[in-house]
Amino acid sequence: MTLLVTLLTVVFVLACVFLVMLVLIQPPHSDGTGGLAGAFMGGGGDSFLGTRAMSMAGKVTIVLSVLIVALAITINKIGPSKSSGSIMEGKGDPKPPAEAPADK
Repeated sequence: MTLLVTLLTVVFVLACVFLVMLVLIQPPHSDGTGGLAGAFMGGGGDSFLGTRAMSMAGKVTIVLSVLIVALAITINKIGPSKSSGSIMEGKGDPKPPAEAPADK
């Protein structure tokens, strides 16, 4: 079970990194040359992979987003279970604050 969780976590991290890179290369949706694609590619980000590839990049972005959410839920459900108790259990009562000396 630990191997499966580790494998799913590696896939999750790789999907997250790939999604970030994919979003960075997509052209901005405004009419200006701003956006992160223009900042990293000097305004030529619109033709980096061609117009057809950018529509494909949008579809891959959606698929990766759904995959990331599904992996996060799966890893949470099959991961090592923790106790259902409180995290403060067994800590005891906090010490009362020390009294300040009275000014005379």
